[in-house]
Amino acid sequence: MLRIVPLPPRDTQAFLALPKRVYQGDPNWIPPLMMERKEFLDPRKNPFFQHAKVQLFLAQRGREPIGRIAAIINDAHNDYHKEQAGFFGLFECLSGEDEAAAALLQAAEAWLKERRAAFMRGPVSLSTNELDCGLLVEGFDTPPVFQSAYNPPVYEAYIQAHGLEPCKDLLAYQKVYDPPLPERLVTVIERLRSRQHVTVRIINMRDLTADVRRITDIYNEAWSANWGFVPITEAEAEHMAKSLKLAIVPELALIAEVGGEPVGCFVAIPDLNPALKRMQGRLTPWGLLSFLYHRHRTDTVRVAMMGVKRRYRRLGIDLLLLDRVWELAPPKGFRRAELAWVLEDNELMTRAIDQIGGMPYKRYRLYQKAF
Repeated sequence: MLRIVPLPPRDTQAFLALPKRVYQGDPNWIPPLMMERKEFLDPRKNPFFQHAKVQLFLAQRGREPIGRIAAIINDAHNDYHKEQAGFFGLFECLSGEDEAAAALLQAAEAWLKERRAAFMRGPVSLSTNELDCGLLVEGFDTPPVFQSAYNPPVYEAYIQAHGLEPCKDLLAYQKVYDPPLPERLVTVIERLRSRQHVTVRIINMRDLTADVRRITDIYNEAWSANWGFVPITEAEAEHMAKSLKLAIVPELALIAEVGGEPVGCFVAIPDLNPALKRMQGRLTPWGLLSFLYHRHRTDTVRVAMMGVKRRYRRLGIDLLLLDRVWELAPPKGFRRAELAWVLEDNELMTRAIDQIGGMPYKRYRLYQKAF
């Protein structure tokens, strides 16, 4: 008998254990670190819950967990966009369990309707500020990089069967560091370098909290007009810095300044997934040592954030940031970058990535259903 069980806030053990069954035998799946996932869903530890309500649901056949979903009301999103959005995320379901998938989506919809949501959008992790946003619909042949969404192809059918329709496509691009930037851009960059009032520096790990605040301030202004944007709070920024501290390579986190004012940023993270795969979701003493050894022994980075404040966008600061990272990354052993996620209809960004030789290789999709 199929049951959909709403879970208490911190009863997450079975919810978090389910993906191991779903992806058993899938060589591309990366087991998440269970300790980190528990903290992510803990309202006492994740500042996202300061402005959001989340209900977790577990699908069971008998006593056996076979699917899961989260229903989310993000008050910060709704206040910023002046709408009554509801979200669903963290969706997983065993193959062949069409009935369970439909029941989970229906449970999330009913919960959102009770809280006066006008529509249902997803999948997200918890919000559109997360890097692992959307449903993977193209690019199943290569493993995901760090904090990228990954799912079986059948999920698209599950979601469409519930009446959800595509609302936004997100692209992941890849770019290798060799060959370098196109010659025409190098000429422009050399001219820009002569402007002494623009400086690009690496992040200060000794004053990480202050630099994270500077990057957050840049992000919140530079991205404010983007679809799905929600301002990052100071508490969320500090939580993010803490969780990524072991992952950050200073040479991949850059701040551009004009007259001492931070006006642009570039943040890339090494692909930690090969190191995480060795740990199989468990933080044992040996696993931690293995992670610390392998975390930077990857040739791939993920460009997680890049932005320039609006009034400074005609100074070529974005090119200066790219040029500096192209100078600093290869000596660290990085040969390939993933730029994700990028809105497909963000023509300014997609055109800029095309100009530096980036190629789209994965596609993620967000769906929506009006009530």
